[in-house]
Amino acid sequence: MPQKELGLAVIGSGRIGSLRAILSSGHPAVKYLGVSDINIENAKKLAAKSNAQKFTDDNHELISDPNVNVVIVSTSEHEHFDSVMHALELGKPVLVEKPIALSVDEADKMIKKSEETGTLFRVGYAQRFKRRYLSGKDQLIEGRIGNILSISARACNTRAQGIEILKRSSTATPVVDVLTYWVDVDVCRA
Repeated sequence: MPQKELGLAVIGSGRIGSLRAILSSGHPAVKYLGVSDINIENAKKLAAKSNAQKFTDDNHELISDPNVNVVIVSTSEHEHFDSVMHALELGKPVLVEKPIALSVDEADKMIKKSEETGTLFRVGYAQRFKRRYLSGKDQLIEGRIGNILSISARACNTRAQGIEILKRSSTATPVVDVLTYWVDVDVCRA
């Protein structure tokens, strides 16, 4: 089966957006990479690090670029909605970092737009794919742990992570950042 060629737009040049752009730039399916950030200097630096063909401070411009056929939204949480909706309206598949939104209304609108346009839309829960969690799930499924009667889990951010989250947005608190994992039922389902 031939491999699809990807024209990728990475929206946001923070820690996760930068990681996504740099890793994507080395993937053989990615034939075009563009990066966008509200701070043009940050976009320019990320473009240099990731060998992106384009950088801009205009998210809509990059998402609308005819070379782009898939979008990763890695902006601050309160900025997800506009970029996600624009990409979905154009029929471009979207991966948005968690949490999907800071309000149920915005989340519902994004999901509805994805369904209306028939466009693939996913929320990035990278923790699901970490080896330590997958190993635990495998052990549960294979019965190596025994009959589970109760599970207790603890998840937390460091103080430094919490401060960075609050700098991005006063409404995207450290609790919101971690809470999304607690309600990600698939992590616990075996």
